[in-house]
Amino acid sequence: MRSNDCTYDGDNRCRIGKPDHIRGWRKAAAAIAIALVATVSGCARNTPHGVATRYLANLRQYKYAACYAMLTEQDRKTRTLAEFLTEIPMGPDADPVWFRPILRATRFTIGSEQRNGNIASVAVRVTMPDLPLWERTLDAAAGPNRSGAELAEPSLKSGDYPRVTFDDLIYLLKEHHHWRVVAAFARRDHLVDLHREAAAAFREYDFPTAIAQYESIIAQLRGLEATDALGLAYRYGAELDQIQAARAQIPESRDYAARHVGLSDVAMRMSEERVPAVFGAIVNRGKRAVDNVQIAVTWYSGHGKDLKAAFTERHPIIVTPLEFTDFSRPVIPLQPGERRPFGFILTAPAPVQRDAAPYVTIGAIVFTQSPAPLPHLKAAPAPVNASGAAAAPPDHRAASPAASPSRSPQP
Repeated sequence: MRSNDCTYDGDNRCRIGKPDHIRGWRKAAAAIAIALVATVSGCARNTPHGVATRYLANLRQYKYAACYAMLTEQDRKTRTLAEFLTEIPMGPDADPVWFRPILRATRFTIGSEQRNGNIASVAVRVTMPDLPLWERTLDAAAGPNRSGAELAEPSLKSGDYPRVTFDDLIYLLKEHHHWRVVAAFARRDHLVDLHREAAAAFREYDFPTAIAQYESIIAQLRGLEATDALGLAYRYGAELDQIQAARAQIPESRDYAARHVGLSDVAMRMSEERVPAVFGAIVNRGKRAVDNVQIAVTWYSGHGKDLKAAFTERHPIIVTPLEFTDFSRPVIPLQPGERRPFGFILTAPAPVQRDAAPYVTIGAIVFTQSPAPLPHLKAAPAPVNASGAAAAPPDHRAASPAASPSRSPQP
């Protein structure tokens, strides 16, 4: 039953009604409030801070296609989605097998945003596993019959791994009224290629070139308006620190090599590829761990007073990487007391090999800079041939010429 002022319910109780104009105003106000909330929410999502937050949320939830869709038009032209999956900004620099486990162990703390017209940046503090140190530590703990990869998952799940924390930036560009994440793939690719060249210079013991290239790359990364550029600069900076420390130790490493690092069972014979190769073993009799060892083979022609060096070739027989290798190989230095076999194919021109005699010496070494523990010594593995496959110990009787001395001849 209804009157002008009351609405009655089933118990015949009066419920005072509201005038129509009041009810209409409240409905309109509610609609306006909902619209305002939606607008504010949309604006918040389309701010640099909001977009950076969503990008990292998508990354953490493995929504890689959604991350890709948030890139600038230029970056999506430079990279297909499939190519993007091999190099995701703010993601760990790791193989797909390890990408997700390492990403789960990574923490992002989003800071403030800075705007300059249509360009913006959002600060991000990243805490993640120290991948090179983690890999070395697990390889050392694995023992002779296991791989560090077997210990990786339990390590990440338990939180028992070394960590690094560094500050990074997510850069954004406003396109068509929407903020987009800037990856700057073309420029980044160029700097990554330069880094490969710098690392190669270090492995060739060209310290001045390597250090100059590293410093230039890091400076360019720090000035690059690209997401994850500072993270890349941080990783390269850690490598540079080790290279600079190794350079400062050159006099000490030369003395150590002369006193404590020796060659044994050196012989030249044919490799499986039927080309001349050198085989032998290197022994570390001192108390320092060694990351890299280079062998020098000097070919001498003539006799007596006419003896002279005709050609020199250099071969790395131990190369312990500075970077994370995805557990693709044991990252273990030559440790004190260890004897390790080696083999390499000779590269001197055929006339030199025909007319001169080779003498094998230790060309250079690099001390280990990593604080990772050293593994327990294990039995020496089987000797290897020059192509890396297992081979029988060198037969000195079959060597041609006979076993080369590990020191240069005196004219």
